[in-house]
Order: sequence, then C-alpha cells, then structure tokens
Amino acid sequence: MITASSVSSEEIIINAPAKIVWDVILDFANYGLWNTFCPSMKGKPVVGSPVEMQVDMGSGLQLQVEYVTKVEPMHTIVWSMENKPGDPIHADRAQYVTPIDEKTCRYLSVDEFSGEFAGPMIEQMGALVERGFNACAVGLKARAEELYRAGGV
Repeated sequence: MITASSVSSEEIIINAPAKIVWDVILDFANYGLWNTFCPSMKGKPVVGSPVEMQVDMGSGLQLQVEYVTKVEPMHTIVWSMENKPGDPIHADRAQYVTPIDEKTCRYLSVDEFSGEFAGPMIEQMGALVERGFNACAVGLKARAEELYRAGGV
C-alpha cells in the first residue's frame, strides 16, 4: 500500500512460528536464498550497526547503506537512512512479526518517509518499493514455511 508518507507490503500470514520467521529476517548472510528484492545483506542486527544491502529497484542491484535503529526481539526490526538534519528525504523501514498462535504469524514491512522530497520520491519510486516489499514478504513466507516443515531453523 502506498500513502502520502509510506510504502508497505501487503500483510501476509506465515504458517510458521514467529521465532522461525524472526530468525530468517535476522539471518542476513542467507538473504540470497529467499529475498529477490534484497538478495545481499551484510551487517549485524544490532542498534547502531550499519547494514549494507544490494537492492533491486528494477534496473539491477544498487548499494544501499542504512543503520539499525530499533530491535524489539521476536517482533520488530527497523533500519534507517543516515537521516541527518536537513536531508531532503528521511526513511525508516520496519519489519513486523506478530504471532497469531504457536504455529502462525503475520508479517508486514513498512517504509516511513519524511523530508522535503519524500512526496516526489514516493510518487516516483513507491510502486517499485511496494512491489519489492511484496516480493520480500512472499520469499520470507516460503523460506520460513520450508524451514518449519523441515523441523525448524
């Protein structure tokens, strides 16, 4: 979904425990196994740590460096652009895992934008980001469900 200040994936149901989904999200070294939108991720899921991503915005992979700004274990991880005062665009991407029961959870990814050029950026790139986030969600679901069927991570 695209709004005036955000882009998000569709919320999906994953037929695997939240712990397995969370572990897949934090396993940066293996993003290439399931994430076609961001097939390369380097870094540590620790607040303040840089994460170096290769992101496919439709014209090949592009390097993107952001910083982990929030980790709420088993539920939320956020990485953000450097977000210096005066920057024309600020962005914070959150991924949410919400347990439904012991074997099922919900997943949602949201990028919140602000700054002077956030509106034009969403207008120009919003559909690509939404498509990428939905591809990420589908890949995460497939990977987590495969690991769960195989007996866990």
